Amino acid sequence: MSETNEATQTARAKDAFFSAGMYMFHVTGFPQQPGVLTSKAEAPQGARLDMWRTDPASDRHIPGPGPEGVAFSTQSFSLVNSGNRTLHAPKRSWKVALERGADDIAGMTCVNLKSMYNDPAQMREALAWRLFRLAGVPAARHTYAKLAFDATYYGLFSVIEQVDKRFLKDHFGGNHRGNLYKAYCGDVGCATLEHRTGPGGDDSGRQYHKAAADDRTYRLKSNEDDGDAGTYDDLAQFIRTINGAGLGGGEGRFDTDEFRESVDAIMNARAFLRWAAVNVLLGSWDNYYATPSNYYLYNSGHLGAEDDFMRSPYFTFIPWDYDNCLGIDYFGTKWQYTDILDWPGNTRHYWRERATSRIPLVQNLLRNRRYRQYYLDYLEFLLDTQFNPDAFSQQIAADSDDGLWSRVRQAAYLESATPYGQPFTGRQFTNDEVYLSGCQQNELRHSQEKAEGIIHYVRMRCDSARQQIGQVRREMPRVTDPASFPATMEPLPKV
Repeated sequence: MSETNEATQTARAKDAFFSAGMYMFHVTGFPQQPGVLTSKAEAPQGARLDMWRTDPASDRHIPGPGPEGVAFSTQSFSLVNSGNRTLHAPKRSWKVALERGADDIAGMTCVNLKSMYNDPAQMREALAWRLFRLAGVPAARHTYAKLAFDATYYGLFSVIEQVDKRFLKDHFGGNHRGNLYKAYCGDVGCATLEHRTGPGGDDSGRQYHKAAADDRTYRLKSNEDDGDAGTYDDLAQFIRTINGAGLGGGEGRFDTDEFRESVDAIMNARAFLRWAAVNVLLGSWDNYYATPSNYYLYNSGHLGAEDDFMRSPYFTFIPWDYDNCLGIDYFGTKWQYTDILDWPGNTRHYWRERATSRIPLVQNLLRNRRYRQYYLDYLEFLLDTQFNPDAFSQQIAADSDDGLWSRVRQAAYLESATPYGQPFTGRQFTNDEVYLSGCQQNELRHSQEKAEGIIHYVRMRCDSARQQIGQVRREMPRVTDPASFPATMEPLPKV
């Protein structure tokens, strides 16, 4: 089978996998762990992972396989708990990794089962990932699953596609062997993408990591052992470019054709600006916004230079981790009122006495009139089409059997025997709180967390964004034809 045909078949298999409403993941023979699995635990002899499709409306904790039977079964797998804020939560998230050479799940050798511990509505990630895919941003896909260990129900989980080599093949074709960086808060602080220089003005890749590989702010997830690709020199070139290093004109250098052309030559700026429009409307702060961390950068190289990506770099921004969005807050910040052109201005509560976040990739690009125009036009397009109360109400569909609420309701309710009792799975929200938040769209306060009703948040965010755009339009009317906004990511430019 040719590589092209194999890729096509895998893409179809993944499409079919994520189109299912609910799966059952059942692990047997895996010893109960006394603590958190912070490193991969290989399945012992006799352990097994089985997976099959199931009806979201089933009232059984562990419904058996239907007429289709077990869709996937293996004894070659490992488990690890994942996440930062929820790593030590009573209901933890899980990463399932399949052994190399073993069978895969629709072409995937890794699957994320996220506990949605922060989300009482159990649907925020589903709503967010859908918007990114409609925006033509390379983004993970999502569905739902029940999880059980040895006939013990662990609850409802989000199934999130892993950003890995298979993901890169799906989105970048033959340019899938480049450098994939994941952003954290680590050895050189948080992943702000600020320009760094060392002794003698050194601004090579050495400035973006220290010796310890397990605590790096920018962690290379591919080509780690490649002497050339592992230098981080491509990341340093990218950061120099987006900060306008070497361009004259002071702060004015960002609003020039020279700056815009240099950025366009090294990254998919328009896909990033579409991500920015979606992200600021979602009010998702735990990424390249308030933190900043929890995102990927992928250097695919230019088309025709897939093996020369270090000397012909071309970066794409890939989003990650969207459980804290659509009105979830711990800091007393009203994310729905963020200034659409000044994101850091609304992070003072997050940083307290440490001023505001520093995100030059957003700030510098929005200083350029052409980029700012595209961003504002796409943001307004979202408000007209996908980001408004009616569109979100249709997706949630609390009054029908066709929306997200009908998919999550029964599996979530099965985590507790009573409406007001503590769920035996460790979920922090009662069934009544899930109902009030997910179905009735009420505001919920729980310990330090405040969760707006999703529809109420969207209404407030729309009103604020419309008012702000109205002011900007006095000097910058819309010019982009809505039909020109892509539904899929733009092709890579040729070298």
